[in-house]
Formats: sequence, structure tokens, C-alpha cells
Amino acid sequence: MVLVLDTGEIPARDRAEAVRAAMLTATPACRLVHQDPDSPPRARIDLWHFGAAFLWRHEGTGMRMTRTPAHIRRDAPEILAIALQEYGHARRTQADHTLTLGRGDLLLSDLTAPYDYAWTGLGCAAAFSIPYDRLGLPVDLVRRAAPRVQASRLLPLVRDHLAGLTSQADAVSQDTQAPALGEASITLVRALVASAAREDRHAAAALADTLPAQINAYIDHHLRDPELRPARIAAAHHISLRQLYRLVQPPQSTLEQWILARRLAGARSDLAAQQERQRSITDIARSWGFRDPSHFTRRFRATYGLTPREWRHLVAEEQPQAAAGAHADDQSPSSPR
Repeated sequence: MVLVLDTGEIPARDRAEAVRAAMLTATPACRLVHQDPDSPPRARIDLWHFGAAFLWRHEGTGMRMTRTPAHIRRDAPEILAIALQEYGHARRTQADHTLTLGRGDLLLSDLTAPYDYAWTGLGCAAAFSIPYDRLGLPVDLVRRAAPRVQASRLLPLVRDHLAGLTSQADAVSQDTQAPALGEASITLVRALVASAAREDRHAAAALADTLPAQINAYIDHHLRDPELRPARIAAAHHISLRQLYRLVQPPQSTLEQWILARRLAGARSDLAAQQERQRSITDIARSWGFRDPSHFTRRFRATYGLTPREWRHLVAEEQPQAAAGAHADDQSPSSPR
């Protein structure tokens, strides 16, 4: 992570200019006006790199960013930004299309064209910026897609991905596979744009690229549903069972075994959680899609070598000992301070 700006460390009289300078590192040239010019602005801007793409997050007081034709002539990077409004209310106008944004709303912003973007009060937005040469789609297609993006059935998937990427950006941007994660994110955005533009020529290939991610997201969302079976997953994505098994191939496992293992792991975690101590084993099992308690017990013991009751009892015995040990360490003169 690169901390571009934190006005909490800057004298109030210097903040407005510091924000303007910092914005130039994260966005193309634009006119920046603070909502309340009589009060010093507050802002924090973070930047993370994911290979050819980068993610930036701006949190702060109200402002307005205007990118004019003059700015375009002077500074026109061929970049598409897909932005998520984390909180606050914003308004964006581009190509005679005005969009009002609230928490969780997503927008496409073509940085090769003029726009006006503003929020009032405290607000926060994160934007994933992609060079057009890596996006692999023509600019005119992106411009057609921008007003229609809210209607794409891929919007929830891309929105959740961007939200997760932002929340974990500090950790995942340091991973050796961060560039690969960036490419995967670009693939998702490409499919969203092609879908929103209703461009069959590009959409078919883009949607095929993202189908495994769509299927995994569907499984995540329905994991606790006892009716989640391969046939239902295939039908939900308009593919055959054979196609499903080809697209989703868990390592050293079948799709059914992978779903079962994830459910068992979730139930095991809940059984060990202190805040779930008052819930019955049957209730926890049912909440993870196991209708038959005996079947759940057999599967749990076959996987972990203990029954659910034995596992819960073992964890309950270990937790007080661990807490006592931590307390003793805190009281030890040799403990670090």
C-alpha cells in the first residue's frame, strides 16, 4: 500500500493544496473544488498496485471533481475506472447521463472523456483503474455500457469482488500473485462492460471467461441451502452438468465433495465459537444444510475423527486453559510491554 495522503498529519492551512496535489497522483488532471471552502478539508487517499491495474480509495469531506475538454487535451490517459461508492451520496455526470450514487453503487468512468463527479458531506469511494490496452474493449463500447451498467446481471458479482478487493487490499496487494489477481479483476470488469453494452461479439467471450467466478459466487451465496446440488447450479447458469464439471474442478475432489467439505468446515467453526455455545448441534448442522443430524454426525466423524459433540467438548476444555495461560503471561515480569 502507498499512503498518498492523510490530512490528519497536515496543518489545516495547507490541507486544500495537499489534497489537490495528492489527487493528481491517483486521477488524471481535473478541477477540484471543496464543498466548504471556509473549512479545512479532511481526506485520506490510499493506492495499491495489482500488476497493470491499480486501486485507489479516497475518504474525506465533500468535494467536486470536474474534468473538462481542456484537461482531456492536456492529459488523456487511456484508462477505464470502475468505482464503488462505499458510503456517502455522490452524483456523476458524463456524456449527458447523470447518475446518483449511494452506498454500494457502482459506476463506469471513461477517463478519456469529460465528466463531473461530486459528493456532499463525508464520503468514500474506491476505484479500480484499468488501461484500455489491457481491457481489450473499444472505447465506444465502454461509453455505450456506462449508462446501462446497473442493468447487467453481472453487477452484483463485480460489486462484491471490488468491495472484497478493497477491504483486503493491504494484504493481497503484497502477495506474489497480486498481478494475477489484477488480471482476474480485469476479466470480470471486461465481462461486465460487454454485458452492459449488450455487445454479443465481445460479450460471449467475456462471459465465458467469468463463468467459473460466477459459479463460485453462486455456491458461496447458496452454500447453506440443503437444495444446493450440481443440477441446480448448472440450471442457474444455463449450462449442462458436463459443462459445470469441466468448469469447476476442485483439487483432488469432486464438486459434491468440495461443497460438503466447505459445509462441514463451517459447522466445525460454529461448534467451536463461544458465541454459538447456546445453539444446539442439530441447529448448527441444519444452518449448514444438513437436514439429518445422524448423517451430519457420520460425515463429521469421518472427516475430523471426532463426533460434533466430542469436538465441541474438546474446544470448550481448551479455551479456559488458553485464557488462563494468556493471563499468566500477562502477569509475568518477563512479558513484553
